[in-house]
Amino acid sequence: MKNYALIVDVEKCTQCYNCVLSCKDEHFGFDFLPIAAGCQELEQHWVDVRITERGKGDKVFVTCRPEFCLHCGDPACMRFGDAVYRREDGIVIIDPVKARGRKELLDSCPHGAISWNAEKNLPQKCTLCAHLLDAGEKEPRCVEACPTSCLNFGDLNDPESRVAGLVSEHEALRRQDGVVRYFGEPGRVITGSVYLDEKEVCEGAQVELIHGDECVARTRTNGFGDFKFRNAPEGELTVSIEYQGKAPVHYVCEDMDSDREIVLA
Repeated sequence: MKNYALIVDVEKCTQCYNCVLSCKDEHFGFDFLPIAAGCQELEQHWVDVRITERGKGDKVFVTCRPEFCLHCGDPACMRFGDAVYRREDGIVIIDPVKARGRKELLDSCPHGAISWNAEKNLPQKCTLCAHLLDAGEKEPRCVEACPTSCLNFGDLNDPESRVAGLVSEHEALRRQDGVVRYFGEPGRVITGSVYLDEKEVCEGAQVELIHGDECVARTRTNGFGDFKFRNAPEGELTVSIEYQGKAPVHYVCEDMDSDREIVLA
């Protein structure tokens, strides 16, 4: 028996929306009973892309995260009786006949992954294109359409599969029990601008990011005097700045994201 996984590498998402469009193309206007009835054209997505802005001031970075039903290992939606079931391969299905009229299913999902088809009076969500997998296809339409390998699909019971390799490499993936799993989530953003005086920027200053007693990243200021560290770790962080002929500067980043202007003495 297969043990499916869809692993999302968040860092590789470019907000192209191919996953959203391919899902709609597959499911709007088509019924694939007994797995799913077709979705409605507007105001309903079984996959969407969440945009998160990180950073401060004029140094803002955008992270894109495709959002699916997680097909949880212990689905809360299954507590509503036989309207929802989990297949042996891990895919969670809302029965398109038994769930008709059961709008309360929307509140059962802690992740907000279930949407309401007002045209069919039916709660619906991503099926991972189970009808295609059952017909012999190797992956859902969204994975097939992804141009950056942000989406990776396969069988965890196959040790040679891409998904099995990713799970063995990333502890964050091993801590998740659903079919859909995420890694490469954005961390803290630490940025700053360094000046030699009130008007002249400082190019080429060495900047180190210290976590505890360890330097976890280093860079140099660019032609605008700016530096940045993305995906910085949690906990207390210290920024250390050194430039020839100037006194070193050290300061603690107290906020989740930090941006400072520093004038060297």
